[in-house]
Order: sequence, then C-alpha cells, then structure tokens
Amino acid sequence: MTTDKFKQSIRDELRGVSDARVVTAGGFGGSDVEMILASQNGPVLERTQEQLMREMRGVSVISDPRPAPSPPSTELVVRPKVDEAARLNVSTEDIARIARVATIGDIDANVAKFNEGERQIPIRVRMPDWARSDLSALGRLQVPTADGRTTPLETVATLGFEAGPARIIRYDRERRVSVQADLVAGQTLGQALQKINALPTMKNLPPEVHRAVQGDQEAFNDLFTGMIFALVAGIAMIYAVLVLLFKSFFKPAVILSALPLTIGGAVFGLMVTQLTLSLPSMIGIFMLMGIAAKNSILLVEFAIEDERRGVDRFDALMNACRERARPIVMTSFAMAAGMMPTALGIGEGASFRQPMAVAVIGGLFTSTVLSLVLVPVVYEVFDQLENWLKPAFGRLTTPREAAIAEPAE
Repeated sequence: MTTDKFKQSIRDELRGVSDARVVTAGGFGGSDVEMILASQNGPVLERTQEQLMREMRGVSVISDPRPAPSPPSTELVVRPKVDEAARLNVSTEDIARIARVATIGDIDANVAKFNEGERQIPIRVRMPDWARSDLSALGRLQVPTADGRTTPLETVATLGFEAGPARIIRYDRERRVSVQADLVAGQTLGQALQKINALPTMKNLPPEVHRAVQGDQEAFNDLFTGMIFALVAGIAMIYAVLVLLFKSFFKPAVILSALPLTIGGAVFGLMVTQLTLSLPSMIGIFMLMGIAAKNSILLVEFAIEDERRGVDRFDALMNACRERARPIVMTSFAMAAGMMPTALGIGEGASFRQPMAVAVIGGLFTSTVLSLVLVPVVYEVFDQLENWLKPAFGRLTTPREAAIAEPAE
C-alpha cells in the first residue's frame, strides 16, 4: 500500500469514527441524581449497589436507574508466575506492558502520530480481534528478560478470561460505586434525595459500606450548609450591632424575637404555592431578616424613648404600636406589591425568582401582623427580667433617664 493510500484509509476510518460519535452522542447524557457508596469490601459493595438499584426503580421522581461504573463484563486476567518470572529474570512491569500493548495498544506518549492538518492523531498498533480472544495466541507473545533474551508470556504468567468490573474507582483508599438516575420533569434534587434516603437499603447499609457524597450532591449540601452558616452569622452580626446601639444585651433579643415569624411565613407561602426551598427562596429569607429587624427596631426604639420620658411601660408599648403600625404596614405592603409580578411568574426568567418572591411575601405578611402582637409581649417579659437583674448586672441593662424637670420660675 502506498503512502497516499495509507493516509486516505486513515482519513476514511477517522471520518467513520467521527460520524459514529455524532450519531450516538445523543443517546448518552449526564445523570441528575447519583447515590455514591464506598467500602473496602468489593463483593459487599457490589451487592449493596445492585439492591439499591432495584429499589430506586420504584421511586416515582426519578427514571432510568443504572449502575456506575458499568456492570461486570468478561476481561483478560494475567496472573504472573512469581517463581518462573524470578528464575527467568522477567519483571511484572514487562509482563503488564506486553499484555497491554498487544490488547489495547501502547499509551499515547509512546506511539507514532499521524498529522491531519493541525491535529496529531496517535496510531495504536495491537493484535487483531480474533487473536485478542485466543489464549494460545496471547500466550505465544514474547516477553523480554533482564539478560536480553525473550520468553513466551505463557511461561511466566497464567492467562484466562474472567468476569470483572469494567472500571475500578478508588477514593481515599476505598472502592466507590454509584447508582445514577435522571430526574422526572418538575422534580428537584432535594425531593429525589429525600425519597432515596428513605429506601430500606439506605436506612440499613451494611457496616462495611457507607455513603459518600461528591459532585452535585456535594455542592447541594455545601450550598445549604453555607446558607445556614450565613444565616446564623448574619443574625449574630445584627445582634452585635444592636447591642452597641442600645447599650444593652436584652433589648436586641426583643428585636430578634420577630425573626422566626418571617421563616414560618416564608415556608407557609412556599407550601401553599407548592414551590421548593431553593437558593432563590433562601435569598428571600435573608431579605426578610433585615425587614423584620427593622420593623422591630421601630417599635422597641419608640417604646424606650417613651419610658425614658417617664411613661409607664404598658402605655409606652401601646403608644409605640399605635404610632409605628402605619410606617411598618406601608413598608411591608410596598415591598409585597413590588414582589407580586415576580411571584405571579410574569416576565422572562421569573420562574427562577418566583420562590424568592413568594417567600418574601409570605414572610412579610406574618412578620407584619404578628410582630405587632409578639414583640410587645416579649418586650415586657425581657423588661421585667432586666429590672430583676439590674442590681447585679447594671452595666448590661438599658439606661433610663429621669423625666426632665421644668425650670422653676
């Protein structure tokens, strides 16, 4: 065969491979859900994987459960004969290299390259298909010895075909397998994980097997862990700033008592609209924290100012609720009205932001209505506690100024 014909044949082969990839690429895709199991006991791990895959086929929110890596298939197993290899000065590296080159070809760094324009295509040379399935032909392969001679592969190794895993994945010195599946339209990763974790296999894993998390699930867990940490850190910063402003450790606690009302309203709104607790809804809850704290500050600050002027506690609280209810309601309704188009799903990309708007509107409703009732009650309880602790912890309480006396004429 001439050089030109050789090049043309390679081009035809490459074109056929490219066409085949284009045709078959649409049949394979990434998985939405992946349950990863890890263990140092391979047989137990494989049995657990098969059992979990059977149970996942009955979960309605996912489809097409499949094992990963691929199921065990027939493979060529080469076991060196240690005594014969030592006697003939043959290393296990040479045995492995000869078997690899003959069956799958050498690595790309060691093979010749074919130049196709700006591309360099590795050329792998290996035995034909019929020879790779013939143990006698494989056994006649010549293995180099340390003294410059060669010996047949069958004299230094035992060859055979056995069932084995297509690929072995190890992480942290443990074997890992997984069961992958696709989400049904309209379902979320959190819903799928909740149902899968409720399966009998996941609840009663063998002692040698444990669940490992990586990929989308790891990012999902890290996201909500970070969100919770940010939520706690934000509340702590709000409390610290309020302590500096009010010069008290008790009144900021009264202000923060309105924050749980926002979370309950946000969750209730998501439940009514059948939306999920996702990243946008968590952002909406963060927004609610600031709004609820601002409304409580209006009430508490007004009540403290009245008490400093000598007004009774009950009258100060009633006056604060009466005078500050209007600005609180106006602010809440204005923000809810601004969020309403997004909550109704109007506009491009509104479906992604819709949970945030629903969470904000639900939290605004509950925090506005209940804060006018709960905050005064909590204020009175903490104020009594503050007066009881004042003799011992005077520096931690809110200072009260006496009423300013009118100058004598």
